[in-house]
Amino acid sequence: MKYHPGWPSKLESAVEEININEIGTTAFIIAGIRALEESRERPMFSDPYAQLFLNPELRETVTQLTQVHFAVADAIRLRTVAFNVIVESDIKRGVRQIVTLGSGFDMRHRIFASDDVRFFDVDQSAVLQFKAAVLAKADVPGCTAIPCNYLEADLPEELIRAGLDPDAETLIIWEGNTMYLPGELIMGFLNRLCARLSRFRIGFDYFPASLLDGTYENAEAVEIVRGVQKVMNVTFITGFDSLQSFETEAPFRIIDTGNIFEIGTRLGGPGTEEKLGETAKITQELAACYRIALLERS
Repeated sequence: MKYHPGWPSKLESAVEEININEIGTTAFIIAGIRALEESRERPMFSDPYAQLFLNPELRETVTQLTQVHFAVADAIRLRTVAFNVIVESDIKRGVRQIVTLGSGFDMRHRIFASDDVRFFDVDQSAVLQFKAAVLAKADVPGCTAIPCNYLEADLPEELIRAGLDPDAETLIIWEGNTMYLPGELIMGFLNRLCARLSRFRIGFDYFPASLLDGTYENAEAVEIVRGVQKVMNVTFITGFDSLQSFETEAPFRIIDTGNIFEIGTRLGGPGTEEKLGETAKITQELAACYRIALLERS
């Protein structure tokens, strides 16, 4: 698809036509929700770079979406808080390599910038080219970019070629990806990572499989998630009712898991739930079936 109208001509000349898959398209929505956080009376996080990826038309579209479907926005806000804390705490632990899969317009490489921490963005070439053009125009440094379909490419080799030390502790952020990916390819991909990277943690968000096929115990939750897909114009194809396969079919152990509300409010610290205000109850209804897992290569 041609990217959204309203961009300056200089940027248009840099990336005239881009083909962004569903995950890439949602990057605009995610950036918009993160940008709106700056204007909230009680923000849960700060991402001053997100607005760089928006024009007035996009900003208005996201504003309207969050007003009508605020549970979507609050779930993404909580997810952002949770992954921010995972990144921040791992940096404090001494991790100096952070890989973001399906990175979209994620800007944690600037938000948590440190001279001795190296970030790697992995996404489709069109997404990374667009992101690079936007950041160059704003004179904002980017990070190491790995353009590929990581399910098909030899990602460990690409990362090592780009400077990642396969024997140094690494954090991999897999935010907003697993539900879009064919389930039969996920475990093979993770095992390929484990074969080359000896020390890493990976954090990801997911839905129960029963929620996506309509057999989940809470029919209201099924309808909420169907509504989320419609609003965001995406299709969720893979979920996990149990994480046991990650320990039996790959060399992982589960470090932490829980629904997005529990983990988001717990990791976000005191006052996070209050910052959600009157939408907290509705957010909990969605968040109860939207989960995060943190795994460690064993």
